[in-house]
Amino acid sequence: MLTDPHAWAEAEGYLRRAQSILAITHVSPDGDAIGSLLGFTHGMRGLGKLVTPACQDQAHPRFDYLKGVRDIRQSGEGEFDLIVSLDSSDLARLGSVFVPAQHGHLPIVVLDHHITNLSFGTVNVVEPSASSTAEVFFTLLRRMDVPITPDIANALLTGVITDTLAFRTSNTTPDTLAVAMELMRCGGNLQEVTRQALVMRSFDSLRLLGAGLVNARVEGRLAYATLGRKLRKELGVKEERGDAGLVGMLITAYEVDVAAVFVELPNGDIEIGLRAQPGFDVSQVALELGGGGHPAAAGCTLPGPMRDAVNRVLPRLKQVIREA
Repeated sequence: MLTDPHAWAEAEGYLRRAQSILAITHVSPDGDAIGSLLGFTHGMRGLGKLVTPACQDQAHPRFDYLKGVRDIRQSGEGEFDLIVSLDSSDLARLGSVFVPAQHGHLPIVVLDHHITNLSFGTVNVVEPSASSTAEVFFTLLRRMDVPITPDIANALLTGVITDTLAFRTSNTTPDTLAVAMELMRCGGNLQEVTRQALVMRSFDSLRLLGAGLVNARVEGRLAYATLGRKLRKELGVKEERGDAGLVGMLITAYEVDVAAVFVELPNGDIEIGLRAQPGFDVSQVALELGGGGHPAAAGCTLPGPMRDAVNRVLPRLKQVIREA
C-alpha cells in the first residue's frame, strides 16, 4: 500500500466521527463502483452510521444479486456531515449527485485505486497497487475492526472479480488473492459472483456485441468500433449505455495493442472505453480528455458528434502505440 499512513488514520477518524454520510460512486458504474459503494454502505451501517448510497446512473441489472442495489439513489439530497467518494478519480466523475452549492462545504474522503486520481478530497486514500477500490475498502474495514457480513463480502468480491476479470489481469497480486480468500471465509460466494458479474448477459447485449464486432475496424495495431443510437434502435436494444463488453473483446485479438469503443449516449455525448496490452498506457490519454483509469483500462466522455470524437481520439491512440 502506497498511501501515507496518516491518510488511513485520518480517513478512519472522519468515518468514526460522521453521523450521516453521502457515499457516491462514479457515473456509468462498473462492478467495482457498485460493489465498493454497497460494501461501504453495509459496513458503515454496521457501525450505526446513516449512509445514503448514490450514483448518477442506475446500476446494470446484472448486479441485482447484490443486497441494496436498487436502493441506490440518483441524487444527493439530504443533510450530511461527510461525503465519501468511491472509485472515482476526480470530482467531475461523481456527476450530478455532487452539487457544489449543497455539498461543497463538507469534508470529502476519497477511497480509490486509479493512478490518475487527482487527490480532490480532504483526505485521499488512493492505492494504485490495489486491484480495486473494493480491496482498498477491505483494508480499511480491517483497520476499523468492522465485522464483514456475507452481504459486505459479496459486494466487495464483485469489485475484486470485475476489476481483475476473475484474477486474469496484471493488477492481481498475492494480496488480492488473500483478500478474495478472506471474503469467501466471511460468506462471499465466489462462483456466483463470477457467474453473475462476468458470465451472464442479456440477449440484447449479445446482439449489440455481435453487431459491434461486425462493424469493428483495425488500423495498424489499433482496433476500434462505434455504437451509435441508430444501431441500438435498429437492433431493438433497450439498454441506452454500455458497449456490451465490446472493448474487452477487441483487445483480445492477437493483432491489436490498443482498442477503443465509442458509445453514443442519449444526450449526444460519446462515452469512450479504452483497453491496452501490457506495455501500453491508455490512462494518460483518458486523463488528457477529462477521464481517467489505469494503463490497461481507462475511459472518458467527450461531446458529440461521433465523428468528431473518433477523429480526436484515434490519432492520440496511434501515438501511444508508436511511442511504446
